[in-house]
Amino acid sequence: MVILRTPKGWTGPKEVDGQKIEGTFRSHQVPLANLSDAPTHVNMLEAWMKSYRLEELFDAGGRLKPELAELAPRVSVAWAPIRMPTAGCS
Repeated sequence: MVILRTPKGWTGPKEVDGQKIEGTFRSHQVPLANLSDAPTHVNMLEAWMKSYRLEELFDAGGRLKPELAELAPRVSVAWAPIRMPTAGCS
């Protein structure tokens, strides 16, 4: 198991209109609203979406590329959620 702890909004824009997004409550909202009124937001949104490089993961039909599908973990019917210890337990 690998657990990766990242700041809220880690993959999105770091700052929009002078306001910090990453690691703040704003990362849970729509950071690039009013696209018709702010052309720079359109460019930021495009860069953000392209950063996921989906063309490397999916074929033209939107299916996971075969070489990746072979590596994808299979979900078992016997899965269980991770139980995290509560504070103060030993």
